[in-house]
Amino acid sequence: MNLSKLSEPFPHEDIEWRVSRAGTAQRGIWCSVLAYITARAIQKRLDDVCCPENWQIEEPRIIEVNGKSAFAVGISIRISNEWVTKWDVSEPTNIEPAKGGFSGAMKRAGAQWGIGRYLYYLEEVYADTSEESQKGSRLWNWAKLPKDKGGGEYWWKTPSLPAWALPKEAEHEVTEDELGALKQSWRVKFAAGTKNPKDLREGFARFVTGVVGEFPSADFKCWTRDALEKCQKRITDTTDPSGVSSDVPFE
Repeated sequence: MNLSKLSEPFPHEDIEWRVSRAGTAQRGIWCSVLAYITARAIQKRLDDVCCPENWQIEEPRIIEVNGKSAFAVGISIRISNEWVTKWDVSEPTNIEPAKGGFSGAMKRAGAQWGIGRYLYYLEEVYADTSEESQKGSRLWNWAKLPKDKGGGEYWWKTPSLPAWALPKEAEHEVTEDELGALKQSWRVKFAAGTKNPKDLREGFARFVTGVVGEFPSADFKCWTRDALEKCQKRITDTTDPSGVSSDVPFE
């Protein structure tokens, strides 16, 4: 049982998007959306990695948080014949409060095990919107503005995920050793005099973000070969590294 596989990215069909904010502007209705893992995908990932007999959901609890009720859900995995449980909570939702609250808490508990945690690195995405009906299209979703925003109906288009947030085909995978070699190359050129691990980690992350954008760069499973090659090329092409910050984080 390789628990590191719990944190691998999911295919796009296992991702659901929800509107986080919406409103109106001169060009019409706009909305931003956030990505989530479906509960079914979490269950399948646990089956695939742990086998069905080696994981279970603990009996949900209702707890009080700041005077409000919340669901607490625990996911247990049997490791070396010992059950290890990780818990998290979620408030009831407006629609199907019990089902929504349980599902939300399960997703959060899954993230405690690393399942879908990489999606926290995805920022809010402004989705394409249309006030004309897109009924029948699998890519478009119906929504309605809150009453205080006018209550108008609109459609929003499911965004695409960046390459780092999708499963890697064999030719695009990056190994842990390859990421380690990239870190070492960066350190030799940009941070030879830096010894503090925190400074190295933070510096390397800033370097990567400057080259290919922000993503969980400390996790080799989230790297694409294209991103690795771009960072390698930047290191090779940089002849005067004195202007580059050495504050890069290493694990």
